[in-house]
Amino acid sequence: MDKLYFIVNPISGSGRGRRDFARVEALLRERGAAYEAVYSEHPGHAVALARAAVEAGERCIIAVGGDGTVNEVASVLVNTGVVMGVLPFGTGNDLARVAGFPEDPEAAVDTLLAGRTRRMDAGMANDRFFLNVSGFGFDVDVLVNTERYKEKYNGMLPYLLGIVRTLSHLRRLHLTVTHDGVSESFTGVLVTVGNGQYFGGGMHAVPSADLYDGLFDVLVIKNLSLLRFISLLPCFIKGKHMGNPVVHHFRTAELSVECEEPCILNMDGELGSATPASFRLLPGAIPMLVPDGE
Repeated sequence: MDKLYFIVNPISGSGRGRRDFARVEALLRERGAAYEAVYSEHPGHAVALARAAVEAGERCIIAVGGDGTVNEVASVLVNTGVVMGVLPFGTGNDLARVAGFPEDPEAAVDTLLAGRTRRMDAGMANDRFFLNVSGFGFDVDVLVNTERYKEKYNGMLPYLLGIVRTLSHLRRLHLTVTHDGVSESFTGVLVTVGNGQYFGGGMHAVPSADLYDGLFDVLVIKNLSLLRFISLLPCFIKGKHMGNPVVHHFRTAELSVECEEPCILNMDGELGSATPASFRLLPGAIPMLVPDGE
C-alpha cells in the first residue's frame, strides 16, 4: 500500500495524541510499514501541513488528534482523491463514534493496514468544510463557555461546566430556514446540520444521520421553557429525542438559514463563520480508511 503520512496534534486529548502515537509508531515498525510523521504546532497548522503533503504527492494522509485536527486535514483533502485516515486521539472524538475509527492504538493500526476505503460525504457551511456536524445556538454557546474552563480543567469537565453556564443563559433565536423551495420561520434554541450523529463529546444529537447517504439530517429545537429544555437534554444526549413535538427534523442536501441576530457556527466542534449561512452537502467527497465491515 502507499506510504502512510501522519499529521499529529501532539497536545490533543491533553497529550494523548503524542502518547498513543508513540505506540502506533512502534506497531508500524514491528509490521514493516512505510510511514512518515509531522507534528502540528498551533491551531490551523494541520491545514498547512496537509496542503504541503498533497503538493508533495502523498496519497494516504492520516489525521492524529481530535475532531478539530480531523476537520483541518479533511478541509484540504476534499475532492482531491487523496485517501484519508483518522486516529481519534482527542477528547471528544465525535466523528469516530459513528464512523467506527478505533481509539485503541493496535486496532487503529489494523484499520490503517487492513481496512477498506469508503467514500465519505462532507459538508460546506458558507466557505468552510465540515465532516461531522455544523449548526448554531445552544451547542455553540456551550463551545464558547467551555473555552472559559479549559485553562483550569481537563477532560470532560469543561464541557459539563459549559453546559451548566449555557443553560443559565439560554437564548431564544428567531430564524428562517429555507430548503427544497420551502421557507419556514421558527423561534428556537438550536439548529443542527448533521452529516454525522454526535457532537459535544458524545451527545447523540442526530441519530438518523448517515455519513454516506448524500443528505444532511437537520434538526431545529423549537422554543421551549428552560425546565422543559433541561428535561429534554437526557433524551438528546442518548439520541431519544426524535419525534418529540419540539424537535423539527428534515433531510436535504442544501439549505440556508437566516437569524435576526448573527450567530456563530459550530464546525466540527470549532468556531466558524456566522449566520446567515448556506449549507451544501458534497457526496462522497473523501475516500476514508475505515475498519473492514463499516
